Amino acid sequence: MALLRHLGCLLLGLVVGLAALAVHRSAVPAGLLLAVATSLAVPWWLLRSRWPRTGASYVAGWLAVVLLAVAGRPEGDYVVAADLEGYVLLGTAFALVAMGIVSLAGGRHPST
Repeated sequence: MALLRHLGCLLLGLVVGLAALAVHRSAVPAGLLLAVATSLAVPWWLLRSRWPRTGASYVAGWLAVVLLAVAGRPEGDYVVAADLEGYVLLGTAFALVAMGIVSLAGGRHPST
């Protein structure tokens, strides 16, 4: 059962990361705000759940998609540009790395 939770969170991270890449450069700034808010809200919620370590699975899925996009291609194509929107997305990645490390430590339960 724990494996299914982790696989589900990994899949959710993949989907949210892909969606964040798709909307972070939209003409409306709300796309970037929605991408950042959703990307950070899910692991925040997972850290406060009964299974805080599932947050690391979500972060791994999100980072896998975004890091593959940042790596670029041999032809010189890129998805994340070196502009404000791209740097905000990369800053979100750094925040998610920190949240993933905290979730691996077991998170923090308010009741304990």
